Amino acid sequence: MKLVTKILSLGIIFLFVSTLQLSAQKCKYDYNKTDPITGETTKKTSFSILPKGTTFGKMSFHKIGTTYHFQMDISCTGELKEIVEKGDKITLKLSNGEIITFTSQDDIKPVYNVSPGLVVTSRYTVAYDIDVESLQQITEFLPTFIRINIGTKVYDEQIASGIGKKIAQAAECIL
Repeated sequence: MKLVTKILSLGIIFLFVSTLQLSAQKCKYDYNKTDPITGETTKKTSFSILPKGTTFGKMSFHKIGTTYHFQMDISCTGELKEIVEKGDKITLKLSNGEIITFTSQDDIKPVYNVSPGLVVTSRYTVAYDIDVESLQQITEFLPTFIRINIGTKVYDEQIASGIGKKIAQAAECIL
């Protein structure tokens, strides 16, 4: 009888540990490198945030040493002349109603692409400053809405809950 109890106990412990392993988040990085001279770690994780055909396409979080920023790839139909100016804002509304705002690091001009159907798109790749506190807020309260200012234009998009979870998981990984 003691042997059966020990086997059952070991089986339960094994199942518990296996469940913890399966539920642990798997972080995927585009790169995760350490500088051989300074020892500084550089990580990047990127992902699509909205379905193809919408204004926004990809978002990525970056960690270089102890500093963080995130990058947005923004695609708009048409040949836009607007420039993302240093200091232009991006705003996220979180599920708790809180609003966090970030500013662009540089002036960014659009890059134009022409598809085989002769549709012109304007693409911006914009880096924004972000701090640890904001990243932690994103991990706790899912983003539900995004607003980006490009020059005088404002672009708004609702963020689906599945995409909000993806953003939160990426923020957690980069922390």
